[in-house]
Amino acid sequence: MTISWSDMSVREKSAWAMGALVMAMAAWYFGRLGPAAWQPGMKLPVGTLIAYLFLTIAGSIAVQVMLAIANRGEARTLADEREALATARAVSWAGHLLTLVLVGGLLWFMAHRDGVMLFHSMFAGLLASQAVVHLGTAWLLRRGF
Repeated sequence: MTISWSDMSVREKSAWAMGALVMAMAAWYFGRLGPAAWQPGMKLPVGTLIAYLFLTIAGSIAVQVMLAIANRGEARTLADEREALATARAVSWAGHLLTLVLVGGLLWFMAHRDGVMLFHSMFAGLLASQAVVHLGTAWLLRRGF
């Protein structure tokens, strides 16, 4: 069974698009840092972080504007019960993942006292949890409960 882009609701399209954007931007950010980012004593690359934030915000605005233009009538509707339940379930999964990453990052910090590594682990956890929210919502909407 083939599902086309036109068969999806605007919220499902948004979830897939934002999930792809979050994953692509996370790969870009950590790819720019390279393996040295995970070594003790590295300095925080503020310029790369600012570029990441700017590109992610601009990308998400572009994605939402394109979806709103392509789905003019549907973009303004409220989420139905199925969409709200899918989002709530995905947010719950993301919260569990974020908790695990935060605890791991704090344990690492207590053992090694490396603040930059703590920042990168927290940032990676936030990015992963956002990816889980978007992609989990899209997956639940596509597959059902």
